[in-house]
Amino acid sequence: MSGYVELDAEEYRAASGLELGRRVAAGELSPVHLAELALGLAAEAEPALNAYAVLHPERARAVAAEREAEVRAGRVRSPLHGVPIAVKDNMLEAGLPAGKGSRTSPETPATESSPMVGRLVDAGTVVIGRTTTPELGWKGTGISPRTGVTRNPWDPTRNSGGSSAGSGTTVGSGAVPIATGTDAGGSVRIPAAFCGAVGLKPTLGAIPVWPGTVNENLSHAGPITRDVRDARAVLDLTRGPDARDPQSYWSRPPGPGGGRRLRVGLVRAPFGIAPEAQVGRVVDPALDALVAAGGAEYREVELPAALPRAVFEALWVTGRGLGFRDLAREHAADMDPGLVRLGPLAEAYSLADYYEALTARRAFNAALAGVLDEWDLLVMPTMPLTAFAADAEVPEGGEADAPLPWITWTPYTYPFNITGQPAVTLPCGFATDGLPVGLQVVGPWAHDDRVLDLAVHAQDVLGPAPAAPRLRESRS
Repeated sequence: MSGYVELDAEEYRAASGLELGRRVAAGELSPVHLAELALGLAAEAEPALNAYAVLHPERARAVAAEREAEVRAGRVRSPLHGVPIAVKDNMLEAGLPAGKGSRTSPETPATESSPMVGRLVDAGTVVIGRTTTPELGWKGTGISPRTGVTRNPWDPTRNSGGSSAGSGTTVGSGAVPIATGTDAGGSVRIPAAFCGAVGLKPTLGAIPVWPGTVNENLSHAGPITRDVRDARAVLDLTRGPDARDPQSYWSRPPGPGGGRRLRVGLVRAPFGIAPEAQVGRVVDPALDALVAAGGAEYREVELPAALPRAVFEALWVTGRGLGFRDLAREHAADMDPGLVRLGPLAEAYSLADYYEALTARRAFNAALAGVLDEWDLLVMPTMPLTAFAADAEVPEGGEADAPLPWITWTPYTYPFNITGQPAVTLPCGFATDGLPVGLQVVGPWAHDDRVLDLAVHAQDVLGPAPAAPRLRESRS
């Protein structure tokens, strides 16, 4: 590797994707060396964390060598050229099968890539592997029949969150600076918050989603990253219409604003639900630090709408239950029992029930839009609790028998899938149990850049979160 700087693992784990990409473009860092670091760190944490459905070392090395040759020839595809990334195993990647956390998934290689994956590959990133997800992305934990239990890098006895489980875990562990995710009820933000990473759910359709899902009016694609600026870079590289996702034509960025001072609402108990005390003791000082740093008008705000649990249940249960009903009838014994149970629950909904839920959704969306007519952004905790037991679906004492157990402990994430608004979580400190706590910024439809501007400012005020201790080091 003559002429290149060799990073040690800790230097690599502390660097943002943009920093790595800048140094690759300058000829300082070798994409092959970065791929080897990423592969080594990922393999070192397996199977203890179980972040990967599969690693592709030879494929990654070959692509990294191509990216290195391109730099030598004067071609740099993007600010993330040569940077290692991971792909959630529910997204298509040309030439590879998608396991989707399910034993029912065929081993047939995809013939084309999902838009987010294809655009990141075209931007010169190097995919090292595919990250775990619960079966067909149906819930907020990292447990699947196909890959087992994915664990939290800060404490492997705890939950990774989901459904972008392995993506949150591998970024939180420091193996890669960027991983792809999908979020239909919190599935980017939950694992990012639990694992100490940044997770961006852009406006619905900003990053096209394909293949479509059975809950397409809730489903967003977005990145999990080490740094807020990396999330912005991924959004810039992957946003924009794609005819395979008609919703991607609705979310074009608005024109420039009026230039007045930003007005930010601080929401300490979203929807009237206070976080656990140990979470509040981290979030409250983070909010106070933002206020002290200035740069905007901050004021305490209460959300005017009730938690829309019944609305989300109606949309999710009917979408997943009916969408996968035939699959569950044929393969129930091989599938997640919770997903299989949604079929009969879905059949109990009448068409009138469904339309009542749509009417209630419209009212909820109007109420939230009204808040964001008055306030440019909202800042709040991402999760009301820290990560619980790795093999549990709900925290101790939770509603295990609920139709959707996972939404009983995610009241701050799924409402913003109902509205389709952009939201980002970033680390803001650690609770007394030693686990990460996330701060969430929410903005109006299509104002993703405004959301990211405040998130960058918050990261600069609060400081970036470190990667989790390496398991090899913690055992020594």
